[in-house]
Amino acid sequence: MTLDERKARVLRAVVEEYIETGMPVGSRVIAKRYRLGVSPATIRNEMADLEDTGYLDKPHTSSGRVPSDRGYRFYVDELMPKKKLTADESRAIESLFRTKMRDVVSFLREVVRVVSETSHYLGFVLGPDCESVTFRSIHILPASSEKALLVLITDIGFVETCLIESDVPSEELAGISEMLSRNLTGVTMDRVADKAYSLLKEETSRYAMIVDQVVEFLRSVTMSEGERLYVGSPVNLLNLPEFRDVERLKGVMAAIESNGILKAILTRSHDETSPTIRIGVENEDESIRDISMVYGTFSAGSTEGKVGILGPKRMDYSKAVAIVSMLEDRLSGYFARNR
Repeated sequence: MTLDERKARVLRAVVEEYIETGMPVGSRVIAKRYRLGVSPATIRNEMADLEDTGYLDKPHTSSGRVPSDRGYRFYVDELMPKKKLTADESRAIESLFRTKMRDVVSFLREVVRVVSETSHYLGFVLGPDCESVTFRSIHILPASSEKALLVLITDIGFVETCLIESDVPSEELAGISEMLSRNLTGVTMDRVADKAYSLLKEETSRYAMIVDQVVEFLRSVTMSEGERLYVGSPVNLLNLPEFRDVERLKGVMAAIESNGILKAILTRSHDETSPTIRIGVENEDESIRDISMVYGTFSAGSTEGKVGILGPKRMDYSKAVAIVSMLEDRLSGYFARNR
């Protein structure tokens, strides 16, 4: 169903007022703040029509109205203005990409932190699929007479390091590094540890001290499915009236983190427009139908990841889209440069 221009302007005003205040919206507020050029009585009639057609809801305890899920959907599809991030918000995001690539876990957690702080909601990242990330090289470097430093580099530029016990001469460490790098380049990370063991097992007697440590290190840096999803602290949500009921917030977080619902949604979303916006009942699982999500896809070598924001249905969608769009672009470029 389409809306005539006046109804669309009234709906936009109600949505934006409710996003800002979290309070049911009355016709007098709209007339005073949004300069629609019509009387409060006319606005009241238009709001009643929007309620009758499912775009607005009327809470039992208030004479004002709030957007329905259908109203939010019409707003984001047809009425939502394009928002530019402030200079401070843009700088916060750009700061992520001014440092050298760190290990995958630290980097993605920092992305989540910045998304959460910039949006004032809950940031999340679904990291690249370890079944598609491939090995580029490994370097085993003497750190002392009894220690060696392992440095692993993947095809998307992630660097993982580990200090191990070793009394193997530096020339032989260089030879092991060269042999592993030559034979493992292009192997997906979920297979690297087993392949490395096959290559090293014949050398176990000579390099007994380091073989098990190298293989264990390679196993440890292969992210399990459960570790691929990084979710920010819910502290921002606690400040919102929708989540002042702590038990309600606990239910949402349990559904996201423990039950794998968010990860399942993100791993299925291959053909969606990006950024994708899911509002309330558009989330299949009942436990997250009181929230909305905005998320997008970034390229990481031969694979991809997701970055997004989770918040109340009255989230600032325009700002969320701006944040996600910027991160899609910056993350894709960053991984491409570090390949």
